[in-house]
Amino acid sequence: MTSRGRPIATAAGPARLKRSPRRTLAISVLPDGTLELVAPRRTGLEAIRERVAKRLGWIERQRRMFRELNLHRPARRYVSGATHQYLGRQYRLKLSKASRAGVALRGGFLIVSTPSGTPAAVRLSLNRWYRRRAEEVLPQRVAGWREWCLTRKLPEPTTRLRSMPKRWGSAAPDGVISLNPDLIRAPSACIDYVVAHEICHLAHPNHGPAFRRLLGVLCPPWEDLKRRLERLD
Repeated sequence: MTSRGRPIATAAGPARLKRSPRRTLAISVLPDGTLELVAPRRTGLEAIRERVAKRLGWIERQRRMFRELNLHRPARRYVSGATHQYLGRQYRLKLSKASRAGVALRGGFLIVSTPSGTPAAVRLSLNRWYRRRAEEVLPQRVAGWREWCLTRKLPEPTTRLRSMPKRWGSAAPDGVISLNPDLIRAPSACIDYVVAHEICHLAHPNHGPAFRRLLGVLCPPWEDLKRRLERLD
């Protein structure tokens, strides 16, 4: 789902409401504390608000967890010696000036060449490199699920890379799996968890018991991997 949804007031504060063909209400707290609701098209606003009111304790626990994570997460720096992750491994930046911008991975270093050497130029060059690597790696992870989906008469999964500051991925009913290119910084196991999570949504649009059972089969350590991903710099 790509729609931003309509704002509504709830007991937990402002929320964004989206409508879908799903049968049950899904309540999500995004890393910035935003409350997101996805509801069946025929569910009334009062019923939605009542359900949110019953989940106030859970919503506050989620927000508290994200606040604590954000408090201890340092801002990324784009200077020599700063550390950046690629596929879960820490690399130190080594900067050099050159007429053409580029990035090379050598040993434990990400060598970033730019004409100016400014942090802004380094950030731009490095982000472009991450994007290219994401374009190579992430679609392969999704393609590995093709036969599994087709044998179960689910849509054939395809990949779309989309910058999503508040989430790692999403799944559309037609099989399009949208992945955040920043996921390339995460360990391979965490990438596989996100892909498995979205593949499960092709069978179960909500996060109900059936979804969780399937995710537990496809990715048994998913809860640990989810926590690792939440701590990613």
